[in-house]
Amino acid sequence: MAQTANQVLWIGAAIALTSLLLAAWFVRRNIHWPLRGVLQQIAQIRSGGLPAPGAAQRNDEWGAIQSALSDMATDLSQAHSLLQDVVNTAPIRVFWKDRAGRYLGCNPVFARDAGRQTPAELFGQDDFAMAWARQAELYRADDQAVMHSGQARLNYQEPQTTPEGKTIWLSTSKVPLKDSAGNVIGVLGIY
Repeated sequence: MAQTANQVLWIGAAIALTSLLLAAWFVRRNIHWPLRGVLQQIAQIRSGGLPAPGAAQRNDEWGAIQSALSDMATDLSQAHSLLQDVVNTAPIRVFWKDRAGRYLGCNPVFARDAGRQTPAELFGQDDFAMAWARQAELYRADDQAVMHSGQARLNYQEPQTTPEGKTIWLSTSKVPLKDSAGNVIGVLGIY
């Protein structure tokens, strides 16, 4: 009888261990791995990339989620491209700066006005590094006033020194640049 009880105990332990291993395998296969794939897709989208074609190879809810993420990423990429085309081809100069007055972006015609070949060359620079350094304090004061008040300053005249050293007059407008929570994070300007 003691031997039978021992056998029953070992069989019970083997069944419990097998059940735990099967449960772990099931969770890993049906929850952990698909969730990891979805999180990788989200990280790829956040970094500006598109998920690889055919990323959703599963024919279940996880595959539907991955397929929806791929579709959203494609839509987002197309919207971003359209917005970039609008900014790049607009017949005005467009720029945006952070709260410290450093350029975060601009369109190509603004970059040329600054004596640069591409908008990327302005990234992180401020007005003191531009041909219009003589007007940098004036521009900085305007930017700060717009950011602190949260109010746009529209259609006003201001001077600008060109890369060739000439002074020209601009009709400028600036608005506060806000994040999704409504906090002012910089200034957006056009002229």
